[in-house]
Amino acid sequence: MAIWGADIAQLKTLGTKLQAGSSEIEKQKSTLTKVLEGTDWKGPDADKFRSEWSGQHVAALAKVAQALQEAGTQATRNASEQETASR
Repeated sequence: MAIWGADIAQLKTLGTKLQAGSSEIEKQKSTLTKVLEGTDWKGPDADKFRSEWSGQHVAALAKVAQALQEAGTQATRNASEQETASR
């Protein structure tokens, strides 16, 4: 007989770790932005990098952080549903 479902504890752990990863990305994004803003780097390369950072990289990191947050929420929700179904 095959068993369908998930290990509830592992799924909860996965959800927690995905959400922690999201928080870490947000934290690093904020830290790097502050460091970049506080850097005495001038010139066209600096301007280009700052523009790319604020225009592309920050948005990409935010998108990844959001995806991890959503995946973590879904994993936690799935664990709860699995727990309810197993009763």
